[in-house]
Amino acid sequence: MSATEQIDGTTVVTTYFEDRIAAAEKEVEDARAVLAAAEAKVEQRQTERDTFVRDGSLPPATYNSDTGQPEWELCQWAQTRSARLAFKDLTPAGDTAFKRLRAEEKAVHQWLREHGRTVPAPFGEKA
Repeated sequence: MSATEQIDGTTVVTTYFEDRIAAAEKEVEDARAVLAAAEAKVEQRQTERDTFVRDGSLPPATYNSDTGQPEWELCQWAQTRSARLAFKDLTPAGDTAFKRLRAEEKAVHQWLREHGRTVPAPFGEKA
């Protein structure tokens, strides 16, 4: 008897489906881990917001800041909001919204200064 005659094709095809099911289960497991991390991030951001509302403190910098300053991340966020709109909506309504976001960016800088914080030089020179 040859090796081919001893192998049951139905068993092999069933193994194919079992492998696909295992791969799909792994995808679900990975997705659950990503979801759990995202949910934890939401909770962390809510805690940071609540702390800010309670006592005006900013969270430690978590962005690509060599200085470790939370001010850097806040300024970059404000700048990015207006920059995204500037390239997305080149209409009179977009201009109005852009001007509003630029004013908000300046308000962020002003708030930082009023609370004894430093506006990082790349941001502070413009606003």
